[in-house]
Amino acid sequence: MIPCYKPIRITFILFLLLICSKNLFAQIDSVTVNNDKTVVLTSKALGEKRGIWIHLPADYNTTSTTYPVLYLLDGDSHFKYVSEAVEFLSDYDRNRMPQMIVVAILNVDRTRDFTPIHSLLFDGKVDTTRMGKTGGGPKFLQFIKNELVPYIDKNYRTEPYRILSAHSLGGIFALYTKEAAPDLFQANILISPAIYGGNTKILTDFAPFLQSHQQLKGKTFITIGNEDRQKVDSLMLVLKTTAPASFTWKFEQYPEENHFSVTYKSVYDGLRFIYKNWFIDYYSNVKMSMADINSHFGRLSDEFGYTMSPSEGFLNSCGYQQLNLKNIEEAIDIFKENTQRHPTSFNTYDSLGEAYMKHGDKALAIKNYKKSIELNPNNTGGKEMLKQLEGK
Repeated sequence: MIPCYKPIRITFILFLLLICSKNLFAQIDSVTVNNDKTVVLTSKALGEKRGIWIHLPADYNTTSTTYPVLYLLDGDSHFKYVSEAVEFLSDYDRNRMPQMIVVAILNVDRTRDFTPIHSLLFDGKVDTTRMGKTGGGPKFLQFIKNELVPYIDKNYRTEPYRILSAHSLGGIFALYTKEAAPDLFQANILISPAIYGGNTKILTDFAPFLQSHQQLKGKTFITIGNEDRQKVDSLMLVLKTTAPASFTWKFEQYPEENHFSVTYKSVYDGLRFIYKNWFIDYYSNVKMSMADINSHFGRLSDEFGYTMSPSEGFLNSCGYQQLNLKNIEEAIDIFKENTQRHPTSFNTYDSLGEAYMKHGDKALAIKNYKKSIELNPNNTGGKEMLKQLEGK
């Protein structure tokens, strides 16, 4: 005999499953969609089609901001976590680097593309199977320099600052690129570079290259895992003895990582090294003026070689922190500057209206809330504040 409580229990379970499934679909709907694109370029230099993955900042389509670009070799292996690291470090709460575009070059034949010199030597022995197609580095460089970079600069809003991240065999290509096209990339992340066979000549040529380029500027971050350091130590010796002061570099070894797991930490730390002077703490309790912010970004502009400006979100965060600290005049100056730099943003006027309201300037508060609502009629918060100010 079936107990009478069974149907009730089954009905209750079905009800729970229905509720859970609704919650599940709600969670799926709320997941942020990555702003990623796929492009296929027909390369004249290489005589083949090349796949490119592009990651854009989350607000790319809603702003007019321009961005530096991070180029990835072995892009199919590193694209996902590198894009996430860039988003994480550039998020307004962390603010350890600017937002940037990530461009990943997918592999076709990495041994061919990453080796500048044709050499059959591998581990001191001739290996025609593995090394038979070496020596395509010059053509691969022409593809990047004359086809890929111009395409990205033409089709996306870029700044004249490019970073090349290269792992393993890609490391020797990055070193070759610095010698053959010194101004193509302003910074490099060389992860566990594999330097062997006839391509060791690239390392040998690096010392005379640096000696003849004493005005060279740039940044290079070099890493290695728990592996043979001989070639990397040779590279560091060259840098220590011949690199000009304007060419900054740093080496980091990760003993707990191997050749393949070292990439994740290397990219994170490499970006932190390149942008070590970027951070400004707008959550601190220190009084900060617009002049302080301009001075900070002026120093960054000098360091990176192009005009750097604070983003709308950055200024908004700085302004609210000063407002919370009761530094209302500083907050007003920051918010006012934000409206001038971003005159089509409703939020900049909304923030300025709030600052004027707390300052006791009712007329200017009303003026700016009205401007905000004019730009965005759906600004319900601004409408509520306007009603209160006008006594409606």
